[in-house]
Parts: sequence; structure tokens; C-alpha cells
Amino acid sequence: MTPNTFAKFYRVNVARLNRWKGFSGGIRDQYIHNQVPTVHQSFCAFRPISSKEAFEEEKILKSILWPKTPSITSIYTFENSSNPLCSKFTILPKMGDGGQWYIGDQLEVSIIIKDFYCHPKTSGGDVLLASLKNRDLQAGVSGQVVDHLNGSYTAVFPLVWEGQADVEVTLVHPSEAVTVLQRLTNEEPDRIYFQSIFRSGSVRETTMCNICLRPSKRPVCDFTDVHSGEPWFCLKPKNTKLNCTDRNNHSKGGFVQKLRKQEEKLFKE
Repeated sequence: MTPNTFAKFYRVNVARLNRWKGFSGGIRDQYIHNQVPTVHQSFCAFRPISSKEAFEEEKILKSILWPKTPSITSIYTFENSSNPLCSKFTILPKMGDGGQWYIGDQLEVSIIIKDFYCHPKTSGGDVLLASLKNRDLQAGVSGQVVDHLNGSYTAVFPLVWEGQADVEVTLVHPSEAVTVLQRLTNEEPDRIYFQSIFRSGSVRETTMCNICLRPSKRPVCDFTDVHSGEPWFCLKPKNTKLNCTDRNNHSKGGFVQKLRKQEEKLFKE
């Protein structure tokens, strides 16, 4: 989906303060984390992992865990998905100091996501990017977006320069698209595939490569890095005159996207 900026260039003016006010660095997210699965069934499972690796894996999965997101169905249609044109944000007023913003303050922005009926959403999980910019100064800072899991979000920015600051909020993916991407990752982990050319003299053959290959009776060339353990495999050429050592080229092969009915709309502008 092409990112949609649904509200931008709401402007605030920031004044310089002689003493820098400390910025705490962010606020805690309000995700209600679901239980992290400990078993990941996939043809990409190379080997059993140790208890230490399992612990590290769980920590990583918890750090990137996304809230539960809705699916497009015959009842919950594309029109119920997040619409940047109906969505809006509001800069929350400054408390104290006569409403004047100073360098070192935190600017908070309330974001309300709505569907194509312009009705407020009641669930979270949208992928939002929030930024504060001053193009004349070529200055910018990203905001920390907090998901309240009810269709509303809060973006928090540190104010780090004097002068004008423009707020911009972009819907990268609606929450319904996140559901699709999660499904595709589980069902089609190899949907982005690569290829290599094997050549020996005038004999040449191109085969598919990836970090893991679907099980087949065809022999596989193992190019796993002996130092890092980073896995990489290619199908062995069918031509008996070519060996795994004859690989001399690597490139992106293509992208397979198996979207269901109505899902394609979620990734269009």
C-alpha cells in the first residue's frame, strides 16, 4: 500500500528556553500482549534450538509483537478498514507556561482512525508513522506512537529546535493489511525468492535460492556461511555437467503475492 498522509502541516511554534528541560525518552506502549508461541511450524525449521536460543527468540518475538488485528470477511468488508481521508489528529494543548512551547517540551498529538464510512474504529493495530519537521531548517524528529487498542493513538514528540514545527502523520498500513501480511508470512515465508546462475564453459542453468527451500526430491546446494551460520540454499542444477561449485551469480528472482478477494484493495493507494 502506498503510504497515505492523512493530516499534515499542523503547525506549532517553539520558543528557546535557556535551560534544557529533560525529555524522558518515551512512554510505555499499551499493547495487551498475546502469548508468544513457543513452537513455530515451518519448512524453514533447520534444527532444534537450545533453551538459550529459545529464550532469546521469545524475547525478540515479544519485542515485535503486534496487537490483534481484524480480518476482511463477507461481514467485515474493505469499507470497514482504516481510511486516512476520514481519519484526523489533534495537537493537545500545552498545560502551563501560558500555552507556549519550549525546547525540551513534549508535544502530544491525539490520533483518531476512522473507516470508509467515517466511523471511528474500535480496534488498534494500524501501522502509523508520525514526524515533526521544519523543512527550512532541514530538521525533523520521529514521534513515538502509542496504540490504545480502540482506534485511537497518541504520538509523542520531543521539541528540539526553535521555530516552526509541522506535524505529519502517515498511515503506512491499515490494521487489516497487517492481518494479511502476518498470514502470508506464516503460509508463504518464501514468497520473495532469489535465483543463481550456475555456469561451466558454455553450459548454464538458473535455479531458485532462498534461506530455506520447500521439501522436494531434488538435490540442494548448501551455501550456509561457515563463520556466521547464516543459511542459504539453492536447488542443484539438473544438468549433470554443473556442480554446486559452478555458482557464479546471484539476483532477486521475484515476488509471489497470494492475496484473497478484497485484500488487494488494502495495498493500493
